[in-house]
Amino acid sequence: MKQFLIFIFLFFPLVLLGQEEIQNVQDNPIKILEYTEKPQKAVFAKPLKLNLILPELATFDGENVSQKDFEVLSITPAKNNPLSLEMTVLPLSLHVSTLTALGFNSQNGEKYQTEPVEINIEEIPSKIKELIDIRGPFRPFNILPYLLIVLFIAAVIYAIVYFRRRKKRIPPLNLTPYQKQERPMHEIALSQLDILIQSDLWVKNKYKLYYSEISDIIRQFLSARFNFEAQKMTARELFKKLKSIPDFKFDFNTLQKFQQEMILVKFAKVIPTIEERDCALKTAKEIILSNKEADLSRYQNNKTGGQNEKVS
Repeated sequence: MKQFLIFIFLFFPLVLLGQEEIQNVQDNPIKILEYTEKPQKAVFAKPLKLNLILPELATFDGENVSQKDFEVLSITPAKNNPLSLEMTVLPLSLHVSTLTALGFNSQNGEKYQTEPVEINIEEIPSKIKELIDIRGPFRPFNILPYLLIVLFIAAVIYAIVYFRRRKKRIPPLNLTPYQKQERPMHEIALSQLDILIQSDLWVKNKYKLYYSEISDIIRQFLSARFNFEAQKMTARELFKKLKSIPDFKFDFNTLQKFQQEMILVKFAKVIPTIEERDCALKTAKEIILSNKEADLSRYQNNKTGGQNEKVS
């Protein structure tokens, strides 16, 4: 009997909590939104547009921006109908993938959620439609020594090119610990962008490396400015972290578009235009200047102390 009373005493509060959670879910159910058209297939690394209609004005909650097989590039309302939304996603895998649910919150506290959609992601179609065999099969005879010589020469050329590129690569910022720097963090980051602009990476069509350097400069600046390891975070984790920092000042829609451009060039091998490059550099500078330190007295004190020591 005593054991039974102890069991009731421990188990009864849990039952009450479970009933309260069930009541909250019933009071504020999540309503499902259906897409206007459900695409059956899409092309890898090619932006896909989806449309849906909201029953009332609601805003995207920012969750599931980066999914396993998709990346949400933008969610914009129509000009003539704010309840009609156009969503652009980027397929990042080659199989039947599920675009998971995306949440929206209305001003009245209503919660909405899109339905999951399965989409078959196909390869990029080849521009070569037909191949015509104009000669019979070639049977090599005693070419192994020549083949080994060619492979050896190719390996030597590859090694020379690799070490030259590695030697010319822009060194990291080394912004941490930033308390020991003699210049403000934003000045160091801006100077790194100037070095990148004057480099020959863009002329040599090294677009992936060029955009990787922009991303590294921004991540190292944010790490030093707000004291967290941005270099080890994914784009989604970094976006969430910045939204939780009260002192971070920048438009998150612009930041999200900036992150997507970085991803497209670095991973989808999209070739950016000069206008897109200049826009990315401008956004990077705006991020740095919008979040520079307000109090620069410690740098001025360092300069004053250094001058006094030199005079004495």
